[in-house]
Amino acid sequence: MRTVQTAATIQSNAILLSAVLRNLVSNAIKYTDPGGRILVGCRHVGESIRIDVYDTGIGITADQMPRIFEAFTRLDPVRRDGLGVGLFIVRQAIGLLGYRVDINSAPSQGTRFSIFAPRAEKAAVQPRQAGSFRETMFGAQP
Repeated sequence: MRTVQTAATIQSNAILLSAVLRNLVSNAIKYTDPGGRILVGCRHVGESIRIDVYDTGIGITADQMPRIFEAFTRLDPVRRDGLGVGLFIVRQAIGLLGYRVDINSAPSQGTRFSIFAPRAEKAAVQPRQAGSFRETMFGAQP
């Protein structure tokens, strides 16, 4: 695994955004054969940060595209693990966050899911103090 530092920042709901990214990366792993590549990255696009999850997997056909965000939808009958709700969760969370998601895909070449989130104002971004899981989730207890 290789990482590259970025100065890109967004202000978001960490639980919802992590659920989105977890589902997209999980699908990328599931639908990319051994030896394929998966890339998670971000770019500045106007006033937004575009977060991409790109894979070199099986891709999505044009006739499958309208159904991918429906609950209990699995497009590849051979890969039967999971309930088919991952992209449904992605769509719901993106809607709650007020973000946009775009998809580019080609069968046998791969898929790119792009999430567009507004850039955080520099003054609004506060460094987080490290704390316990309990403090992070529930606040400091007396």
